[in-house]
Amino acid sequence: MQSRADYTFPFSRYPAVRIVIFMIAGILLAHFLSLDFIPVAAFFFLISTLFYLVERTSAKKINLLLPKIAAVLFLILIAGFGALRMAINAGQKPSPLVDLITISAWEEIKVAGKIETISTTASGKKRWDVQVTNSEINEINASQKYKARILLDEDTEVTLGDSVFFSGTIIPISEKRNPQEFDYKAYLKSQNIEAQIRVDSLYRISPNTNKSEWVWWREKALLLVESNFSETTAPIAKALLLGYKQDLDSESKTAFARTGLSHIMAVSGLHVGLIVLPFWIIIPMFWTKKYGSYLGLFTLILILLVYAGITGFSASVMRASVMACFLAYGKLFYKIHDSINLTAAAAIVLLIIDPSQLFEIGFQLSFTAVIIILLILPVIQNLLPYWVRIRWYGTPIMVIIVSLVVQFGLYPLQVFYFGEISLISPLANALFVPLLGIVVPLSLAALFISAVTPALGFLVNYPSQFFLELMAAFVNEASGWEWAWSAASLSGNLFFVLWIFLIFGISAIHIPALRWKLTIGFLATLCLISAQNIWEKSSPKKLEVTFFDVGQGDAALLKTPAGKHVLIDVGVWSPGYNSGKSTILPHLKNAGITKIDAVILSHPHADHIGGILDVMSEIPVDVIYNSGYEYDSNLYHNYLRLAREKEIPVKAVTAGDALPIDPSMLFLVMGPDGKYYNSDPNEHSVVLNVMYGESEFLFTGDAGEDQEERIRHVYGSLLDTDLLKAGHHGSRTSSGASFLNAVTPEIAVISLADRNRFRHPHREALNRLHQTKAELLFTSKERALVFESDGEKIKRVSW
Repeated sequence: MQSRADYTFPFSRYPAVRIVIFMIAGILLAHFLSLDFIPVAAFFFLISTLFYLVERTSAKKINLLLPKIAAVLFLILIAGFGALRMAINAGQKPSPLVDLITISAWEEIKVAGKIETISTTASGKKRWDVQVTNSEINEINASQKYKARILLDEDTEVTLGDSVFFSGTIIPISEKRNPQEFDYKAYLKSQNIEAQIRVDSLYRISPNTNKSEWVWWREKALLLVESNFSETTAPIAKALLLGYKQDLDSESKTAFARTGLSHIMAVSGLHVGLIVLPFWIIIPMFWTKKYGSYLGLFTLILILLVYAGITGFSASVMRASVMACFLAYGKLFYKIHDSINLTAAAAIVLLIIDPSQLFEIGFQLSFTAVIIILLILPVIQNLLPYWVRIRWYGTPIMVIIVSLVVQFGLYPLQVFYFGEISLISPLANALFVPLLGIVVPLSLAALFISAVTPALGFLVNYPSQFFLELMAAFVNEASGWEWAWSAASLSGNLFFVLWIFLIFGISAIHIPALRWKLTIGFLATLCLISAQNIWEKSSPKKLEVTFFDVGQGDAALLKTPAGKHVLIDVGVWSPGYNSGKSTILPHLKNAGITKIDAVILSHPHADHIGGILDVMSEIPVDVIYNSGYEYDSNLYHNYLRLAREKEIPVKAVTAGDALPIDPSMLFLVMGPDGKYYNSDPNEHSVVLNVMYGESEFLFTGDAGEDQEERIRHVYGSLLDTDLLKAGHHGSRTSSGASFLNAVTPEIAVISLADRNRFRHPHREALNRLHQTKAELLFTSKERALVFESDGEKIKRVSW
């Protein structure tokens, strides 16, 4: 009997698994250490030479040590290849033309190219992704190709594949400005989009008539979907059948995510499986022919190529297609077709093509989901009685089980990337996924029929139309249920290690020796997590202050030593945009913050209370403190009305108040003093001194010199602080000399937009701030600013 200590994992059965593990290790090494091509290439050449010499020597004479050395060198060689491939990928630099465009922000450019994608912005305006073929900028005419995102102020009728010629303005691609914020620049880069241009004058549109291009067939398929479905269900059908999600609004995407059905909106393994299913059933027919296996593999590749073409060759379809081809090859040619090994082989192929896919959410989620199903589902199936599996309700039960298994396995990734999980997902998947096996093939068949006989195609597609209407109604209703989804957060990166041990432990439940080793690993990781938590609890508590970059406005988030969360102002509001929805709420969600203990609004101008309605609507707020200054604006009255409806106390503060938020800190109100001086809300701003131990933060809202002087006369030396949030975005009307002499800040933060109509910061204010010798930091230049205090010193934290 094999002892626990004698057990070793049978890697020889999974050569592709071993290769992909070491290849991924090399890719990660090159990525995180930013390795250059030349040293990596030199190392790869050295290991290749050593491997060749050892193999050659081993072939000439018998030596038990040489094969082991060769095996180690081979694995190092695989890791080296992964690092080399990543170094090559990272070393690919933009063309000189793209570099010129990047440094020519806001300049005019003339562009000719072909439309690849049409979508809609959050504000309802159209945008195109164009493969540019010719550009003219600064009297330079270049025919270098690149991909650009094109923004339009006016809606223009175009279709995919159309050629366009226009002049426009180069719009800089915004980088990530706040922690936890969606990285738009990185997203565009992942889509190979290298420039962003706003159309000023559209000269010419040439319809695409080239049937040899996949984009022509994709456009025709989208038009057929529109003709077969209603205005309500067509955007869902386009996403479901063709992976075209550009017509889906953000509310629909969120609703599908919260009900756990977003995976059906991205054409992937599910869809490829449904396409391949009929082929899979007739595989035995190919075995009876002389060259049947070759014909079968060629037929499958052709089917998948056509489907990938009309779906735009998306990464998810390519991943699933590669896996399907590997599985079909194994079955057609009677090869060892272990699913885990073939999954690893598919990953190897994809990573060779583009190693940066390893860092994409889609790659991680899709391969992790497949591995989870392959590892855990057989264990659960063995526990399910046979008589249950063969009954009519066996299929929906298995769908629920698969959904639970996938959601359980993907929990850390879902929480890490999205900050929430769907609780209704198993029910939603059980209701709708089994029927997709009928709906997807039926709808695709209806598209081909519609191309010949539109009326007949519409009739054939009618059941699918009814199905999508039913599903859309369920999704819209269920996504609003409070229990349908839940916000979540991870305790740390060690949680991923714990989860890996748990998944493999469940899969090895029938292998006592392996189960024992995995249990030890799980318990050891659990001990490390516990030790980490104890260390963190015993460490000095810290105050964390985040100054958001909200453009021409103010917003700061405080996390107190007791774990309380306080918002001081909530940013900007303008038509179609507010900081609450765009910046603050995404940050709270991704940081796992589920409640705001206090909101402090310095004064009722829209650049300080702009996001309050969205914050109050989306997250519980315990109390709102304001200046008590009455102001006649819709935003001001609406937030007071919403506070009454939600029973959120709104309390006016005056100088001398100490806000009861965290007993380990002092939130001292220094202004306003409760008197009415003029009609300017700025001069009645809430001025707040936040004290934690020896460190002090002074928030002044938009207080002008008059209010600063009133506060200086009352508080004098008590104003001495470490960090000053400078008043009124660096305006000349704030940051008076005598006030700054009393404050003597070491750090001064100025919150403003780089391009603003007030031309902040003003030179006069900057000169006075410079005289204090404080370190001046601007959100317009530095982006969001994060500081930590242990009660003694304040240090800036990089994010």
